[in-house]
Amino acid sequence: CLATLIIMLVGDTYTLINYVSFINYLCYGVTIIGLIVLRWKKPKIFRPIKVNLLIPVTYLAFWAFLLIFSIYSEPVVCGVGLIIILTGVPVFFLGVYWRNKPKCVNRLTESVTCWGQKLCFVVYPQDGVPEED
Repeated sequence: CLATLIIMLVGDTYTLINYVSFINYLCYGVTIIGLIVLRWKKPKIFRPIKVNLLIPVTYLAFWAFLLIFSIYSEPVVCGVGLIIILTGVPVFFLGVYWRNKPKCVNRLTESVTCWGQKLCFVVYPQDGVPEED
């Protein structure tokens, strides 16, 4: 239902796919950049799979080309995609970065987290809490 409502608000499935595609490829590129930075700054860290750096650097070159081409060809769609990503920044600062929160803010973030876990059927396992039958 939520996806249907979003599609109805956007009005065009193609545009919605473009928003999500731009966001996905932006996140993939940032992940590859993080991989390269970690390989450079922490070369001794354990890695179950270690590939030659030529592969992520080549991927990053193609990624940069496609991202720049997307921004050039459809700047409005890419701008909306960036705005969608940036809506998570206040949530990050409210829920993660801010350490000395008042109790009411902690209760709010915990209840929203619990509600989201129940909605998506995703529960992080907790130690010491007996399971209900």
